[in-house]
Amino acid sequence: MNMMDSQEILTSSEPVRVGFIPLIDCAPFVIAKEKGFFFNEGVDVQLSKEASWSSVRDKVAFNLLDGAHMLASMPIAASLGIGTIKAAMQTSFTVSHNGNGITVGNALYEQLLPLSESSADIRSGVALKRLIERRGAQAVPFRFAIVYPYSSHNYQLRDWFDRAGIDPDKDVQIIVIPPTQMMDYLKQGEIDGYCVGEPWNSLAVEQGIGHMLVTGYEIWGSTPEKVFGVNSVWAKKNQAVHMAMIRALDKACVWVDAPENQTELLQILSHPDYLNCTPEQLIYGFSSIKPKGQFDWPMEAYQRFSGQEVNKPLPNYALWVMAQMYRWQQLAKVSSLNAVAEQVYCQDLYDQALGHEMVKEEPWKLSSLQESQWLDAVSTGKIQLHPEGILKGFEFRDV
Repeated sequence: MNMMDSQEILTSSEPVRVGFIPLIDCAPFVIAKEKGFFFNEGVDVQLSKEASWSSVRDKVAFNLLDGAHMLASMPIAASLGIGTIKAAMQTSFTVSHNGNGITVGNALYEQLLPLSESSADIRSGVALKRLIERRGAQAVPFRFAIVYPYSSHNYQLRDWFDRAGIDPDKDVQIIVIPPTQMMDYLKQGEIDGYCVGEPWNSLAVEQGIGHMLVTGYEIWGSTPEKVFGVNSVWAKKNQAVHMAMIRALDKACVWVDAPENQTELLQILSHPDYLNCTPEQLIYGFSSIKPKGQFDWPMEAYQRFSGQEVNKPLPNYALWVMAQMYRWQQLAKVSSLNAVAEQVYCQDLYDQALGHEMVKEEPWKLSSLQESQWLDAVSTGKIQLHPEGILKGFEFRDV
């Protein structure tokens, strides 16, 4: 079959229904649609703006969507049946790394200042720990929001609390709010803080309703944040279309990261069909147009969209996420961690779609002994992420 035959077959196939949440890291999907990358691969993609991650999960599970812009942990949780019906999902393309932050409202921030000896006490959560102890056990717990129970936001926030000596299940209250509603809840005093992706941290600072304390990168290093997740049944039936979409998204990610495209990118994303805000409100999440002043992030903390080290699905991250689920009492033992990681994070299809040399080595896989100890070892801190993130692997410690 020549390329023309393949193009004609793909073009005549059914439209692919893809959901997204209005966050900066939906950019590759929007650009692949608006700049014709999907079309050039012969795929008709219909984007559907969704209100919440649970909506994305359920619509993909019940075949109302074929795939979606997803939290990197979502295909894992769905495939294991955690928090929902069990529905096989997979990803063969990571859309972005990084981009999360923890923000607190002005009222809480003002209470933290007198209890901090330096900004490090606030950024590390130490000042919050002191405040909680001063208020006593009878006080109403501070309320923090996350976007989804099975998300990096939840696990990073809990990890940040835990490192400061704060019990995330007893000392504070954690609730779920859709990303687009976070700022309203913070402004109204319904929550004291949140962990969310950009632009909702920087916008809270810009609008004077909150202070961003720390980035997800500073907690976990460079880790996958969003993926192109699909229903596994759909993927099996539509492999050629699926691979064409991977190629289109790969091109779109390169386009998104290119500095010369940033002005046009912000104009496109700001449209009401997508993020529905001004271009100026979107600049804070992109390293290539990093603003100066109070919004400065560490360069490494910015969202990264392109490059094989970013876009290739990483089964070792699936291993890390399953351990976080176990650590926070969301997951019981898993019979084969390796098998789940390999079935959900499909490196082979990524390499096949982009014409990369297929590597038979699988250094990420756990030995039988490691697999038997993995969940407990991560939960007790014996295994931690490398400070630079999942690309560097793990650190094994005696604790």
